[in-house]
Amino acid sequence: MNTISANKEKESKTPHIIKLPHHKDDYECMWNGVEDLYMQKTGEKLPSNFFFSLASFGSFCYMRTENSEPKRLVSLGDGRTKQMFEFLSPIVGFKYKFYECSTAEKAIKKAKAEIDNGYPVMLGALDMFYLSYYKKIYHTEHIPFHYVLMIGYNDKTENITILDCGRKEAQELSYNELTQAWNCSYPGLSKPFTLCTIRMENTKSKKQIAKEALKKKADMFLYPPVGFIGYKGFDKFIMELPKWKSQLGVESYKKQLFNMVQFYGAVPTIPNALRGINEPDEIVFGGGFDKISHILSELGKEYKNNDYKAAAKSFSDGIAVTEEIKKIIVEYLTNTNDETNRLPTLYMKMKNIMIDGFSKLGY
Repeated sequence: MNTISANKEKESKTPHIIKLPHHKDDYECMWNGVEDLYMQKTGEKLPSNFFFSLASFGSFCYMRTENSEPKRLVSLGDGRTKQMFEFLSPIVGFKYKFYECSTAEKAIKKAKAEIDNGYPVMLGALDMFYLSYYKKIYHTEHIPFHYVLMIGYNDKTENITILDCGRKEAQELSYNELTQAWNCSYPGLSKPFTLCTIRMENTKSKKQIAKEALKKKADMFLYPPVGFIGYKGFDKFIMELPKWKSQLGVESYKKQLFNMVQFYGAVPTIPNALRGINEPDEIVFGGGFDKISHILSELGKEYKNNDYKAAAKSFSDGIAVTEEIKKIIVEYLTNTNDETNRLPTLYMKMKNIMIDGFSKLGY
């Protein structure tokens, strides 16, 4: 073997690791790595779930989807990764591109090329069933909706190094584990072996990002350009909700409620009672009101902004309303009690809380 070949062989077995400060911030996996990159570039400190909440909260949508199950689309906030990136990337100041690779080998090759050029790369969606560092989920529950930021690899050990929103320390995944976790899809959200390249460019301050994102969300909710989003969509949903049980039939109605409640938690998951587990839920089913009220409270204190403080207080009222809605849905789906007749009134209360909160932002 000549010197050049020997050097290439040695280089291929040398670990390639990018140093990146990491903050643990659970339940915002697709944004955690982006926030790490932003904070490294700007030196800003961000409240918990900052990018996720600004991109997701308030994007209410209601549509009839007669040719699929469930037959009604009801979304309190848009948690779709690509749509959230599309919304927030021009406000934050980063560019991104999703790549859907046909094989794990091609995806790993592309990810390694990013690392070689000095850029961490987002991988996902992944199925948490195959992530061994999540002890309670590993080989127990399929959750095909998780993202990580890859910061390195080692061809000699056939491992990658990743940053995960739920862990403080960097984690190692073997190429084999990655392939299994990566070979999953989430309808309408992600295909197998998808990765996303990220470039932080003309980033703005945290204060400016919050101002622009919140104003845009407030305008969309308070002055919706079409009738199926914002408060108009909410009104249509509330008006039609009492007819669902008779229109859809009991089984379809149950599927509808089941689908809705799983998106009210900090992550897409169903309450323990619907799993047959007689234990309190580990996550808060706050419909995003818990996250946005915390963020606005923190920003209000930091910038001495009374409008943010007032909006935070208003939005916080939505937590109890969402929890009550969850309780009613769970009781109905477990054949414990039927108070679904209360749902329209509770959703009306939720809508008014959102109107009040967005109106108090001062935009």
